[in-house]
Amino acid sequence: MRAWTNIVIAAAMIAAPLHAQAAPPEPAPGTIEVRGKRQIDKAIVADSIRALTRRIKVLDVVPRFHDPVCLQVTGPDMAANRVIAERITAAAELGGLDKPSDNCRVNALVIIVDDPERLLAKLVQRHRPVIGGLERDVHMRRLRDDVAAGKPVISWNRVLPIKPGTINMINGTTAESRSLFTSRLEGRMYRSKVLSVVVFDSKQTGEATPAQIGDYAALHLLANPNRNIDFNVPAGRSILSLFADGPDLAPEGLTAFDRAYLEGVYAVGANAWRGKVTRAVLAAYEEECADEKPDCQFLVAEEGQ
Repeated sequence: MRAWTNIVIAAAMIAAPLHAQAAPPEPAPGTIEVRGKRQIDKAIVADSIRALTRRIKVLDVVPRFHDPVCLQVTGPDMAANRVIAERITAAAELGGLDKPSDNCRVNALVIIVDDPERLLAKLVQRHRPVIGGLERDVHMRRLRDDVAAGKPVISWNRVLPIKPGTINMINGTTAESRSLFTSRLEGRMYRSKVLSVVVFDSKQTGEATPAQIGDYAALHLLANPNRNIDFNVPAGRSILSLFADGPDLAPEGLTAFDRAYLEGVYAVGANAWRGKVTRAVLAAYEEECADEKPDCQFLVAEEGQ
């Protein structure tokens, strides 16, 4: 933790303004809304899950944290850093993750920097444990291309395949799992995040609020969102649209869909297939929208109304 923290604090950073978001418009005067009991259109929700989350095989396991999230947020605005950290911590609690110990080792990094290209080069040259190797879930060429293209955010994870009954060991630049026992009846491997990193370009964040940035980062740290979401196709309203729609049009924070996504990912067993996670997300969305919250979508009238 200490070494990684020193790396990012040493980078020269300039914060973009993080202003409050305008309140949504009030309904037109005289508008009368007539509503009966409604239900979720499950097919559309399932399509949205596929659109907003990274594509993996149905019988593959969704990577996630299995240990408490030990978070470090580094940026030039200390007040904004605190808000970002609070939002991510709240999202981790929503997923049911335990609180980290006071002397925990950092496994989740959020970095706000004015020169991501320079930071990335420093990490590659001097701090390989942060970048990782074969266990990184995105190719270095892709990260460099995204930075060169001026994307406002890049992210990566170090993910280990773990067998039930093993302990994660992080030693220098390599990560390994060591078995506590041997058995011919060991279950499937599961995939555990041992480090998750999200880097924001402070020159590209515009007027995004710390709350928006924190919730956006939380989804990338804790779950497995798609890196290239096409928001031109129907999809659940999500904070993931922050930089596609802009801070004014994007949600102010996690939506009902986002909360259901996090709840679903962490509701199933450690080695649950992606198909089971999808069903858990749908169930969580139905529960989130049982009282038809304002940010719930895909609600249709029940048959016979």
